[in-house]
Amino acid sequence: MSDTNDPTQGLEKDTINKLAGILKKSNGSVNILIKDNPALSISLGSNIQLNIHDATIFGGIGTDKSNVSLFDTLKTAQKLGDILNSNGLSLSVLRKGKKAFTIGRDATPTISSILTRSDDIHIDSVTQAAKLGKDIIKKNGSKNRNHKTRL
Repeated sequence: MSDTNDPTQGLEKDTINKLAGILKKSNGSVNILIKDNPALSISLGSNIQLNIHDATIFGGIGTDKSNVSLFDTLKTAQKLGDILNSNGLSLSVLRKGKKAFTIGRDATPTISSILTRSDDIHIDSVTQAAKLGKDIIKKNGSKNRNHKTRL
């Protein structure tokens, strides 16, 4: 159980706000390749775009369903959306160039706010979001750890 008077929470919030300030002032992109094939592209600006080309980049994330529940995942996404929104930032997550969901300032939830319980998360494409989830779970069985980063 978390203590609302915990001094580390203030430190974490300050750190996150400083990081958000840096991201807000940053522009550019990073492309990560695995065996000379695109795996992940990140574009920085007030709308950060995370384009997932190959889900093996995430290693073991999402493979052990006993550790992270859907409720915990949504709770974390809600916090992230709130932080991004309060700092005037957005994160768009794409699957192979197609938008899956948006978190933060540019999120315009309609019915998805019922599912996510947040005004800061918008599911742009249920199909792409579901495929992305399946890609991450399915491809995490891969033992490919030979990642090469190009800036």
